[in-house]
Amino acid sequence: MSKLYLTLNETPQVILDVMGNVEQQARGARSSWNRGCLMALGLLALGLSFFCLDMVMGYNCLTFSLVGGVLWVAAFIVGLRLLMTGRARVESDQFSAARTIIQTLKDDIGKKGRLIGWLDLTGPQQKSKIFRTGRTSSGRTKTYYRDPWLQTKTKLVDGNLLRLTLMEQIKVKKGYVAAREQRLKARLVVNQDLYRIRAFSQEEIQANLPPARLDVQGGIINLAYAYATGRQFNPWDVLNALKYLYSHLEPKAELASSAAGS
Repeated sequence: MSKLYLTLNETPQVILDVMGNVEQQARGARSSWNRGCLMALGLLALGLSFFCLDMVMGYNCLTFSLVGGVLWVAAFIVGLRLLMTGRARVESDQFSAARTIIQTLKDDIGKKGRLIGWLDLTGPQQKSKIFRTGRTSSGRTKTYYRDPWLQTKTKLVDGNLLRLTLMEQIKVKKGYVAAREQRLKARLVVNQDLYRIRAFSQEEIQANLPPARLDVQGGIINLAYAYATGRQFNPWDVLNALKYLYSHLEPKAELASSAAGS
């Protein structure tokens, strides 16, 4: 996955268009990289043919072999450049998950609503993302990284304010990743002019969410949970968790109508 960092401060559709352009540019760069590989292989094959000409025709090594050597040097330069640039691609699970989440929330945000935050796919193993270090029983260093790769804040069309953070935590020992965990944090600031929050029961939380910490303070719902280590990230788990939070919002207009009817 090529490193990618996007600052988000636009409407969802604009952000989705930018992500589409990034994919298109990556496909173009990938095609150029593939053509470069073919060119390097072609130069190697062509250079070999000149060496063979010298051997078959019995000329000295400076007749055709010199041309072959030049072609091989050119192939080496092209290959080295390809290795330095790398093969561009953006089909990571995180990129696809972010796009799915933004696409699904688009109608809830509205055409004029903005999504503010970032999409950081530069990777977790950076000095700025270290949050703890320790020692193994053998005395070797173990490093813990916390990577909030998607963080967004937006006001929804019904006046609720949604903050969402998706992060990856990894533990590195002896230079390799020993443990990996995906975490979600969501905060829903409820528009109390429109909604009342129905109480959450512990049994219901356990039935609808993985092991989670959920609390309600006034008109604010906070949710945090972690995926089991090694489990693949699924954006629909995030969306279903948000849907579950919304299922506990009862419109006050409906409550007033029910009270009037009774």
